[in-house]
Amino acid sequence: MAYRSPVNIQHQTKASAGDRAADKVAAKFGSWSFLGYMTALIIVWISANAVAWGLSWDPYPFILLNLVFSTQASYAAPVILLAQNRSADRDRLQAEHDFAVNERAEAKIDLLLRHLDVPQATIDAINADIASLRSEP
Repeated sequence: MAYRSPVNIQHQTKASAGDRAADKVAAKFGSWSFLGYMTALIIVWISANAVAWGLSWDPYPFILLNLVFSTQASYAAPVILLAQNRSADRDRLQAEHDFAVNERAEAKIDLLLRHLDVPQATIDAINADIASLRSEP
């Protein structure tokens, strides 16, 4: 099983169904496939209405298409903001977690350095004893 950060676990477990839906919808809105589908829809819509002048359901200047885009934008913007807020919350949790990990690592490094000072002092004392033995007649 792959490692999962405690922040990601916490973020996923406390996410409501609406939060998860906002994340999925925002991911779709921000994809190349969505842009491709929307471009194809616009081309088909305008082509169908431009070719069938007498039978067109949305004649030029395509007021209905504009209304569809406005409605889509009015729903997309809040959903994307919800997803961004969740992302910011996750980033904040990750930063707090990283800070706590860094504090623990710093404390352990300080402890190791204190333990390394003792052997170095002992080595220095032994070297001093050896030097004094060499200097004695």
